[in-house]
Order: sequence, then C-alpha cells, then structure tokens
Amino acid sequence: MNLLPSHALVALVPVLLLVVVHLMASRVRDAVGRHQQAVVSVAGGISVTYVFLHLLPEVAAGAAVVGATLDGLVAPVPLQEIAVFVVALAGFTTFYLAERFAARTGSPRHGPGDGAGEASSAAFAVHVGAFGLYNIAVAYTLPERLAEDAVSATVFTVAIAVHVLVVDRGLAEHYPHRYRRVGRFVLAGALLVGWGAAGIAAPTSSLTVSLMTALVSGSVLLTVFQEELPQAGRSRVGPFLAGVVGYAVLLVLVAVLAHGQAD
Repeated sequence: MNLLPSHALVALVPVLLLVVVHLMASRVRDAVGRHQQAVVSVAGGISVTYVFLHLLPEVAAGAAVVGATLDGLVAPVPLQEIAVFVVALAGFTTFYLAERFAARTGSPRHGPGDGAGEASSAAFAVHVGAFGLYNIAVAYTLPERLAEDAVSATVFTVAIAVHVLVVDRGLAEHYPHRYRRVGRFVLAGALLVGWGAAGIAAPTSSLTVSLMTALVSGSVLLTVFQEELPQAGRSRVGPFLAGVVGYAVLLVLVAVLAHGQAD
C-alpha cells in the first residue's frame, strides 16, 4: 500500500509528457511541414507493431484474468474468457460510431455536409468525450504499469505518444476551430483526471487493468486502420517499414531484458 503513492507520483512524468504532446501536436505537424506524410507513415508502422506484438498479447493475457473472475461470480458459460475481447470490440465500435457521426454532420474531412466549416457541436462532444475516456483509461493504468515493469511502461508511453500525435491530426481536421480552442485542452485534462483517479483509488486487481487495456486496444486498432495506415496513393513505404522494424526490434529487446531479469 505504501508503494502506490510513489508509483502514482512517478507516473505523473509520462502523463505530463502525454499532456505536452497533446498541447504541442499542431506545432509538431507544422514543424515537419512537407515531411508530415512520412512522419505519419512512421507512426503507422510503430502503431501496427505495437498492436500486434504487445497490445493484443496483453489483451489475450487479460482474457484469462477476466475469465477467472467471471467464473467466481456467475455460472460457467462457454467461451466466457472472450469477455475481455467484447470490451475491446465495444471500444472499437464506440470510436467508429464517433467517426461516422462526425462524417454525417458536416466534417470538412469527409467533404461537404450539413455543417458550416466543421462537424456539429454534438459530434464534437461525442468525439472528444470518447477520446477523453480513452485518455482517462491510459493515465489510470500507468501507475500500475510502472509498478509492474518500468521499461514496459516506457514503451507503452512512447507508443501512446505517437498515437496521440495522429489522433490530434484527425480531430483537428474534423473540428479546425473547436479542437484548437477547446478540444486539445479537454483531452490533456482527461489525462490528469485519470492520473488523479489512480492516485486516489488505484486499481486493486489486474482485472481493472485488463479491462481498461482492452478498451484502449479497441481505440488504437481503429486509429491504426483509419488514421495511421496512410492511403495507398499517399503512403511512404520506407518510413512505414522503418517504423515497423525499429519498434519491433525495441519490443524484442524489452522482452529479452524482461526474460533475463526473470531468470
């Protein structure tokens, strides 16, 4: 119990890093200028690698935890261990519906619609609210991740920071004015809310972390498919492969180090 406050305090460092990424993402995009598509391709490679080599295996590991918990609460049913994947699917579906809602209410990203210059206020509230919940889940699990493995938590933070850069671009295209004035501050604040919740009421079991990881994975999967994999005509194969190979090597090194420490 005495370790939780210190881990929560240390977790403030990666949380503040993600806050800065949210607030500075537009300046980063402006800085890279004509190289923006190459940066997006690298981000796509990193995110695809993270999903397949780290996030999905983590969700699969959490399936056993959720299944065991349900086994103690309800009568056994076939395939109850897929419950965690239902949560991941729910996360994926939620963010897909938010994207479709924005598209149908005049987002300039999807061409002319019923709005005037950007998607409706309702779509903005739904979209930013969904990503706000995502940020709360990310920050809430960070202290527990640091307590278990600081290196893995660092890798997680880097992957989420890359994800934030591209999510920021998508939201800025949907809501050019509202997102710059309000949205990015709401998402940055959501990270601090999640961190504060972890400091006050830290997750007491791996079940909570497993469910939140599943929710985060659903969002990341949709973003990978929709945002971070460039359209075929605009893709940069070299940067994409560099992201895939570079991050794969990093994840393998982390796994080797973790295995060596376990021995």
